Amino acid sequence: MPLRARSILGLALLLLLLGQPQALARSAAGDPVAPWAKVPAVVVVGARTDDARLPLVQDAVAFWNRSFAELGSAFRLGTVSQADATVPVDELRALSGRVLSGTGPTQFPPESLKGVPGDLIVALSDGDFVSFAMRWRSLGKALVAIKSDRFWPLSLPNVARNVIAHEIGHAIGLGHNSDPAALMCGRPAPCRPDLFQSPTERYFPVTAEERLLLLSFYPADWRAQ
Repeated sequence: MPLRARSILGLALLLLLLGQPQALARSAAGDPVAPWAKVPAVVVVGARTDDARLPLVQDAVAFWNRSFAELGSAFRLGTVSQADATVPVDELRALSGRVLSGTGPTQFPPESLKGVPGDLIVALSDGDFVSFAMRWRSLGKALVAIKSDRFWPLSLPNVARNVIAHEIGHAIGLGHNSDPAALMCGRPAPCRPDLFQSPTERYFPVTAEERLLLLSFYPADWRAQ
């Protein structure tokens, strides 16, 4: 497609997006999440040796990178690595509780994360809490915290896969929608993670409005700064 046609199409899509009610992810300070200005390195902490969620993190990163490629965006999530660190369950449960209660996340990440390398940290916990994502824009850090897959509903088939992709969706800037058939459905809508249950492995879709929003965040000419 010629550059001029792409520009016109991009402008039309953005105008369409601006007419849609769209929830944005929020930073730890409560502000709308700004697009990443670099390729975020993804670091997994807390994974067990046989942790079935670890390959699901890799799959989720690949899912989002495919989505960006399909959009024509130049942005990609970085490679996935592991670090020998854990975030205490009590800390994750407290952070999750603050998000759910609306009292607001902390301004700074937990002490246990300050020495962890990487930009987007995925904590695979053995605890039972509501999985969540947080972003500290000023520090260039994001935390995706995933509860144990030994607890319901992550113990259900296909649920952990989509919960991980859902939370990474928050880390790249998406908020919740109210479509129970979509990946990013969530509070205040009544849909909950058990709706991801499926006998076959699959990702729930990203809505057309969310795809437009991502392209406005990360256009074809996006460059790491």
